Amino acid sequence: MQRKTLLASALAVLIAGSTSFVMAQNTPPPPSPTPSAMAGKDMRAHHGDRDQGMRMHRFDHQRNGVIGDLHGLERLYMQAGRSKEMASVYNDVLARSQDPRVRDYVYKRLARLQAQPANVDQAIATLRKGLDENLANEAKMRAEREKMRAAWQQHRADKAAPAAK
Repeated sequence: MQRKTLLASALAVLIAGSTSFVMAQNTPPPPSPTPSAMAGKDMRAHHGDRDQGMRMHRFDHQRNGVIGDLHGLERLYMQAGRSKEMASVYNDVLARSQDPRVRDYVYKRLARLQAQPANVDQAIATLRKGLDENLANEAKMRAEREKMRAAWQQHRADKAAPAAK
């Protein structure tokens, strides 16, 4: 008798679980907000969990400081229909910033802005200038690394020489 009760209880739990699973599968997803409800909001924040890792890793730290300010300014200029004025802002940032990450961002955004009215040659020149600058920075960092490595090896060799005597 006890065995039948246990079997009936397990069967009831299995049926209840299956039913709730089927019902969960049949429920429609929540309605997405209308475009008017999303006006003024950052559209990238609504891509869902699949982009969460990328936003947390790359974009969130870029939203702070200069890049975040530039992003906000660009959004406001675009809303006002004055996106062409961003070129002067970008050129001002290039003249004042030495941060390679900021400069790289600005070169890409400036080239994108220049390419919009089909001025591709100017956009290519801007991107090439940014590429040249990035390559020069990379070569400088590589030379500094090699210099530090050589100094470390020399220090290590000097330490090992007295121990061998």
